[in-house]
Amino acid sequence: MNMEALQLVQDENASAETLEKLSEEENPFVRVRVAAHANVSAQTLEKLGRDETPLVKQFVAEHLNTPKDTLVELSKDSDYGYWVGGNPNTPVDILNKLSKHEDENVRSSVAVNPNIPVTTLAILCCDENEDVRAAVAKNLETPVAILGKLSQDDSLSVREAVSKNPNRPSKTKE
Repeated sequence: MNMEALQLVQDENASAETLEKLSEEENPFVRVRVAAHANVSAQTLEKLGRDETPLVKQFVAEHLNTPKDTLVELSKDSDYGYWVGGNPNTPVDILNKLSKHEDENVRSSVAVNPNIPVTTLAILCCDENEDVRAAVAKNLETPVAILGKLSQDDSLSVREAVSKNPNRPSKTKE
């Protein structure tokens, strides 16, 4: 194991150039740390999006510097839907597609994305899974009308999520 590489990648001040070089390391733990690093460039994330190690691609999928094209590619593999769905840089058409995913965790991740269209929130607020509906209630971009509907939900966890949203309607079901 290259201890020097591990030390370099743990430096919060590591440059994008250093991280680019470290992205070539054989050790997947180093590449995971590169993919999670705040200073990593979009170009390096694009390259790491094709890495053979799933955990590396997971960190690429959730990184705020990941290019849209890379997010689109990662969204094609259902293993990364959860992380792509929560990334605010994910294109709207991909969010809409992921909002129909069979896995409720993916739908929940999409439901808290600040860039999800209101029309998609309106659909997800009626999801059969209460965790998805609670995620809609937690989204700060959810309109008052949808929050009002969710405030009457049969699920206590959904109603509690509405009560914690600063945009909630004035009256909620107890």
